[in-house]
Amino acid sequence: VLIQIPHFYGQLHCIRSKFNFPKETVDYFFDRVNKFGQMIEPAPSGVTLPDMKDLPFYEVVLEKKDDGAYLVTGNLKHFPKKPYVVTVTEFLEILDNLK
Repeated sequence: VLIQIPHFYGQLHCIRSKFNFPKETVDYFFDRVNKFGQMIEPAPSGVTLPDMKDLPFYEVVLEKKDDGAYLVTGNLKHFPKKPYVVTVTEFLEILDNLK
C-alpha cells in the first residue's frame, strides 16, 4: 500500500527538481499514488531527527510499522537505525523475498 501524507507532494517536487526526473514520470507516479495510496496523518511522535523535514515520513512509518510498513530512503543517517528504515536496494530485496 502506498501511503500519503500532507507533506508528501512538496517533498516529491523537490526530489524531482534535485534529480531532474522527467515531468511525465513524476506525473505518472503522482497519479498512481492518488489512485492507490492511503492518506495517513500520524500522531506526533516527539522524535527529533537530524533533518526535521524528514519527521512526517518517519512518523508515518512509526504509525504503520506494525502493518509491515517501511520507510525507504537514500539517507539512512537521517533516521534512527531501525529494521523498518531501509534503502531502496534493501526494500527491493524485501519485495523479492515475498515471492
